Amino acid sequence: MSDDSSIEKSMELISLLPDRYYIILRPSGDNEFTLSAYDTTGKKYEKDEDYSPAMVIHEGAIDLIRNHTDDVHDNGLATIQFRITGEEIIEEEDIEDENVVQLVQDNVIRVDFGKKQ
Repeated sequence: MSDDSSIEKSMELISLLPDRYYIILRPSGDNEFTLSAYDTTGKKYEKDEDYSPAMVIHEGAIDLIRNHTDDVHDNGLATIQFRITGEEIIEEEDIEDENVVQLVQDNVIRVDFGKKQ
């Protein structure tokens, strides 16, 4: 691991908040990506009662990404196309019904950190 990637990994770790499950995808070039998964809950998983729904979904999402990457990719493309088409229809037809608008909203909160420092 180079010094730069080691520093980035350290920065990633210190930016995590407690009591959360993280899946971090980072583009690594040429249609590839890396996946990092973190559990910052500090919980021990020894009995069935220890497995929260969030933890189970976290594990399932990681499994889907790792073992069914093509399916997840295809679903992502379909979701993006649905959103784009829905936004175009809403704009063209001047639809203001909040229930319809919510159906096509983006699933991701986008954060702009500005230029890389």
